[in-house]
Amino acid sequence: MGPGTRSGVGRPTEEDGDPVVTLDRMALSPDHPTVTVPVCPICATSLRLGSEGELDHWSCPNGHGLAITLTESYGRLQDDEIAQLWQLARSAPAGPLPSPFDGRPMARFALGFDDDEIPEGEPGDGPDLGAVELDVDVEHQFIWFDVGELEELPDDLANTPPSPEVLAREAEIRARFAEDIDAALEARDDGELTERMYQRLARRPDVLLTVDKVGRALTSY
Repeated sequence: MGPGTRSGVGRPTEEDGDPVVTLDRMALSPDHPTVTVPVCPICATSLRLGSEGELDHWSCPNGHGLAITLTESYGRLQDDEIAQLWQLARSAPAGPLPSPFDGRPMARFALGFDDDEIPEGEPGDGPDLGAVELDVDVEHQFIWFDVGELEELPDDLANTPPSPEVLAREAEIRARFAEDIDAALEARDDGELTERMYQRLARRPDVLLTVDKVGRALTSY
């Protein structure tokens, strides 16, 4: 057992020779049909899968915090915070908390947040209203929140409905795309028909000679 790896938390990998199917954050192997359940990075107790409204999460039964997947975060966090979170996580140094899956240190960094969804640094991006220190398992795309940290981050904002101009433009693009597809299919069918006729004529020199004579006569006329 490697350093920092807890018994029962090992995750099968392709290097072990077994293809791995990942179902959310539970790893399954055809030869080892057991389920690897993540554990609390603080007390090592198995996390419990639950939900609050539409948010699915893994929580510590001892109240140390909860975790969500990167995919699940799109239903809870603002888009610009998620983009910034993932960028920081991939370059952040190792922190003190171990991965809930394999015991390796998670990345730790401070994530700033604001009240808009404009990407960081772009025109219109508002000032940060605060920051939350997070721990992220980059390999498993697992975000750990200590108690109260998730509540500090603003909720995802509803997307603005597209304007009539945008909808009309999208309809025009779809219509042109359909026309291009139809034209391409028609050209392909014509080409295939011409090729089949040529192959048949090539096998009948007498017919090919007759067609050639007719063509010359029509051209002369």
